[in-house]
This record gives sequence, C-alpha cells and structure tokens, in this order.
Amino acid sequence: MKNLKHTFTLLVAALFLFTSCSKDDDGIGENQFTPPTAAAFKALQVQAFNNLKQNATFDAATGIVFTSEKGVTLTIFGGCLTFNESPVSGLVHLEYVEIFEKGNMLATNATTVALDANNEKQSLTSGGEFYIKAFQNGEDLSLGCGGMLLEVPTSITGGAKPEMGPFAGTIDQEDNLIWLPQSSEFWVGQQGDLEVYNAFIENFGWFNCDKFNNDPDPKTQIQISVPQGFNENNSKILIARVGNSNSLAFLYGKLSIGLQFHIIFLSEHEGNFRYAIQTITVVNGQQVIFTLEDTSIASLEEITQIINALP
Repeated sequence: MKNLKHTFTLLVAALFLFTSCSKDDDGIGENQFTPPTAAAFKALQVQAFNNLKQNATFDAATGIVFTSEKGVTLTIFGGCLTFNESPVSGLVHLEYVEIFEKGNMLATNATTVALDANNEKQSLTSGGEFYIKAFQNGEDLSLGCGGMLLEVPTSITGGAKPEMGPFAGTIDQEDNLIWLPQSSEFWVGQQGDLEVYNAFIENFGWFNCDKFNNDPDPKTQIQISVPQGFNENNSKILIARVGNSNSLAFLYGKLSIGLQFHIIFLSEHEGNFRYAIQTITVVNGQQVIFTLEDTSIASLEEITQIINALP
C-alpha cells in the first residue's frame, strides 16, 4: 500500500510548505497505525511543563527571596504586587519554572528562537529559560516597583558567555515560543563566590538569558519528510546544533552549510513520546526522510535523558 509523506520545507519566511510524495518504504498499512491527535500531543507537552513547576506562598507586604532547585535566586520585593493597578495585600502564590537543557526544552516545547533587529527568526543559546507568575484567589498579579530581581548562576550553563542578554517570550499562532530582546537591566556579577547573570524583570511570564548564535553563511533550505498521518499539528521538527547543550530550535529558517545538527522528529504515542533523530552535516539542498520504522517510543524521563545526552 502506498503511503504519503508530508514534507516540511524550511523557508526564510519561516512558513511550513507541505507537499506529498508516494513511497512504499514505510511497510506499515494505514489500518495498522492511527496517528495521534493534535490535542494528545499538546497535552503531553503541557504535562511535561507542569511537572517542572516549583511553588511557594508568601506575604505580599514582605515579598519573597526564593531559591530554586538549581540554585537560582528570585527576589520579589514587598509591597510591589498589584491587581488591576491596585496594591495587593495578604498571601500570594508563586509559580516558577526553570529550563536549562535541550531535553526539557523539547519536552515542554520551550524552544530558543528569537526575532532579531530585522524581524527575522534566529536561534539562541540560553543561560536559562524561566516562567514566573504570582497569583491570588486564582487571579494573575502584576509587578510594580521596577520589577523583580533574578540571579542565575552562570555555572549551570558552563559559565558566562559574551553577548548574553535579556529576552521576553510570547507564544505565537503556531504555538511556538518566540523570544524578543529587551532593554531592561542585565549584567554579570557576583553572589558570594558564585558568578551570576543578574536581571531586573519588569513583567511576569517568560524570561530568558540568551545570546544569538549567529550561524555563518552560506545557508540552505532543508526539506524534511515525515511519515503518513503526521503534520504540523500532531508532530514537530526540532533542530539541535551539535556541541550546544543549551539551544533547541523549531523549524524556522535556513541552516548553515557545513555545520552539524541533530534533526529531531517528535510526536505522541499513547501518553508517551514518539521520536526519531538523524544527525547531519548540512549540504546544499539538504533532505531528511523519517519513516515510521525510524521512530521509537520513550517516556518523558527517557526522552529528556536521550536528548540531553546528544553530543
């Protein structure tokens, strides 16, 4: 039986172009495989994100100095929380997520792609991705007093890197996390014996310590074919540059010829992840083909370890 493969084509405009081609190499009939729903794939990544949440409760009047599992310090100053522009009093709940390695980036769909000064998508290297919010009685709160202070040990991501700076994140229409450079205060300093990235953050939500990768020219488009039944809604193509543990991009633009990348196909299967990985050295007109037989099934813990272990 002939199966179709949908082809993802990497474009400068960062749009997916889907074409089809007939192939007989899948070896699995349509009646033997039911592709996952978009909702199941999304729910799997949401659960991975929820598993990373750290929580605390504090008095709005006194604020909080919160130390995370990785040793990051978050300071929310007393008397600086508002709701509908009015000061907040009483107990407040803090929700905090930190992501440093590409395994958790993949599992939670928290990739590192930003818009540069030319409004073009570029990949980033992260010194830490963070999602922070405070709420009271189920209502999200806002920050006053110039924001909150985040202190991130540089040792978590291999030491301070030149050109690291502050980025804020938003979710686009394709459910991708897009980062935007910020002009807020950011510097490298000391916290006792630790070297830390310091950032004043003006708003709750997504924040990232980042630098642009500035991958060299020349670049080329890349075509990626995935098995029948998979598309941009129930699967994802992710790109990890070989040698960079703190960067993971979705399919967004051209890749540099001559550089090595791990091309990762990701989807869902009965509450677990379906995945496949091909490592390539990019050539002009690069093509990558994933078949169903190429894929494996992994739990959340397993896929995180597998992706983190990639060189």
